[in-house]
Amino acid sequence: MANNHKSSATDLNENKKTKTYLEILGDTILPNQLLFAVLLSIGISLGGYNIGLWLLPSIASESMVASYSLLIGILGSVISLVLCSILFKPKRILVEEETSSESMRQVFEDLQLDPLEELELIENDPITKKELEDFGVLNSFLALREEQKK
Repeated sequence: MANNHKSSATDLNENKKTKTYLEILGDTILPNQLLFAVLLSIGISLGGYNIGLWLLPSIASESMVASYSLLIGILGSVISLVLCSILFKPKRILVEEETSSESMRQVFEDLQLDPLEELELIENDPITKKELEDFGVLNSFLALREEQKK
C-alpha cells in the first residue's frame, strides 16, 4: 500500500511539471502567455489611443484628434505584435523525415484517398508535376503506383 501512495505522489509531481497548451489557429501557446499577450496588446493599444486623446488636442484640429488617436492606437497594436513575437517564441517542434512510399500510403489511407487517382491528377497538371519533381516527392508517387500494380 505504501508503494501505491508513493507512485501516485510521483504521478502528481509529473502532472504538475507537464504544461497544458492551448491551440489557436493551428498553433500552440501556454495559457498564461496568451493572457499576458492579450493584456499587453490591450494596454499598449488603449494607452496609445488615450495618449493621443490627451496630447493631440494641443497640436491637431479638434475634428482630427479622434482619427489621429486611433492611428496611434493601431500603431500600439503593431508594437505589441512585435513585442509578443519577441517575448513568446513558437512552441511547436517540426520533425522532417524522408518521404517514403510506405509513409505516403499511410497518409492516403488516413485521408481516405486513392493514390492512383491523385497521381493521375498530378500527371495531368504540368505545374503540380514540376513542383513535386522539384521537391523529390513525385518518385514516391510513382513507387506507390508500381507497388499497387504488383
